[in-house]
Amino acid sequence: MSDNNSNPVHVEGTQFYKRSYFRDVLRIVVISLVAFVFLSILIMWFAIDSGARQAYKEARDVRKALRAVGTEYYGDMTSIYDPHSSTGLVDGAAEKIADLSHRNGSVTLYEWDSSTNGPISFEYTKGLYRVVYTDTGYKAGIQPGIEGDFNVYYSFELLKYETE
Repeated sequence: MSDNNSNPVHVEGTQFYKRSYFRDVLRIVVISLVAFVFLSILIMWFAIDSGARQAYKEARDVRKALRAVGTEYYGDMTSIYDPHSSTGLVDGAAEKIADLSHRNGSVTLYEWDSSTNGPISFEYTKGLYRVVYTDTGYKAGIQPGIEGDFNVYYSFELLKYETE
């Protein structure tokens, strides 16, 4: 008999295989990539959400400042609302609103109720956040200034074209 037997011997019982290091490395890379993407999305969502909440709080302060400055202008027998202006405000009103509310965003007044001296619709913009206020009481026939909706938008700048 020779040691070089061409017939394979079938061994019963536990058989051991050599682990592939390539599969282990690939598995670690895929798990790490999925965890990184998930955490990145979670962090981005948290940052956008906290910024939106801050913009909403500032828009509420701006609404109060609009009412106060509108009342001041009403005492001078004028109106804060100028429909021919690009911001909807008379000259100097935006500075008074910024001083009173301690906010540095831009305000655009779309509609003003002169009977109650309150905003019906305005927009507050700060950075990438835009808050649009609409008085729902005015549209529903309820007393204006009691009910209102604040809608907060976040915008990505996809393209920016500049002229020479």
